[in-house]
Amino acid sequence: MSQIIEIEGQIAAALDRLRTAVASRYAPTDGDDTTLVARVTQLEQEKAALAGELERLRAKRDIDVAALDELISQLKPLIEEA
Repeated sequence: MSQIIEIEGQIAAALDRLRTAVASRYAPTDGDDTTLVARVTQLEQEKAALAGELERLRAKRDIDVAALDELISQLKPLIEEA
């Protein structure tokens, strides 16, 4: 029984720490919009870079799929002969 009480105390303490961390994370800033604007700008740049990377990967995927289709069409007659 004492172990259960001890564990409940540990869980309560952990939840309090979690609540404090979440509250501090989402606490309003002191009007420092410069930091937020810089962060938004950085995130927009990262988004643009990721969009470019996504386009590149899609183009590569299309090329790879076309190559696989060609390979399948070449192997299909060989498989049917066997």
